[in-house]
Amino acid sequence: MPRWSGNRREATDEARWQGRLAELVDFRAEGHDWPRHHDYESEREHTLGVWIHVQRYKRRRGELDPVKAKALDEAVPGWQAGRTRGRPPRPRL
Repeated sequence: MPRWSGNRREATDEARWQGRLAELVDFRAEGHDWPRHHDYESEREHTLGVWIHVQRYKRRRGELDPVKAKALDEAVPGWQAGRTRGRPPRPRL
């Protein structure tokens, strides 16, 4: 039975990952900038900020599953760069 419990955990982890991706898509669709893992405004932003930070870290180290990287690329283009440092750009008048 150990193999069965491992598959169950993998399925739970995958469902959680897909859920976080959907939450990030919603967060961005609501007009928010990329979520922060420091200096966040809500627990939701913090949770998503930590999650996307880990995805970027894994990608830099070559540890992010290519299927997941593609899903991120398709769902939230620009996820790798995230926020730009400094002030946000001023709107042009």
